[in-house]
Amino acid sequence: MKKLLFSFLFIVSLQELPAQLKLPTDDPSGKVVFKKTSAVILPRSEMYRRARNWLLYQYATSKFEDYFNISKKGKPVYLAEDSRMRSISGKYGFYIMYPIKDLSGLNMKQTFVMYTLTVNFKDSAFESKVSDLKCFTTNTSRNRMRPPQFDLEAYNSVQLNRLDHVQQYIIPQVTNSVRKIHEDLYRNIRYGNLTSE
Repeated sequence: MKKLLFSFLFIVSLQELPAQLKLPTDDPSGKVVFKKTSAVILPRSEMYRRARNWLLYQYATSKFEDYFNISKKGKPVYLAEDSRMRSISGKYGFYIMYPIKDLSGLNMKQTFVMYTLTVNFKDSAFESKVSDLKCFTTNTSRNRMRPPQFDLEAYNSVQLNRLDHVQQYIIPQVTNSVRKIHEDLYRNIRYGNLTSE
C-alpha cells in the first residue's frame, strides 16, 4: 500500500512541475528559427520597398558596428536583395541581460545576439524569419577583438536549459525581442513610413 501511495504522490508531483521553456527549432536542422506569416493588402513591390527602408533604418540606428567594427558607418554588414522583389534579408542584433552570482554579490551579464532576418514576399502576404542566432559575450581584450561566440541553440541543451537564469531571463528575453522584431516589421510594412526613408 505504501508503494502505491508513493507512486501516486510521485506522479502528482510531476504534474505540478512547470514545463521547461525551449527555443523553437527547425526540425531537420535543429537550429533555432522564429517564423511569422502576416497578411497585408499591398502589392509585393510596395511591401518590399517598405521592408527595405525599415531594414536600412534598423542598421543605421543600431549599436551593431560599435561593438564589432566590421563595416563602415551607415553601410549594412549584410543586406541581400532579390532583383525580383521576392525576398530581402539582413543581419542585425539585440541584447539580453541576466543576473549572475559571484563572490562580490549579484551582477548583471550582457550578451549580444546577432541574427539574420529574412523577409519573403507573396501577393498580399509576407513571411518574416529570424534565424542564424549567435551569442557574443563581453569583449575579452582591450584591443576590441571580437568576443567569444556560440550558437543560441546551446540554451536548448540539457546542461544549460535547466538553469534558472536561462529559464527566467534568457529564453523569455530572446522570445520577447524576436516578437518585437516581427511586430515592428509588420507595422512598418502595413502602415508605411513609421521610421524614415
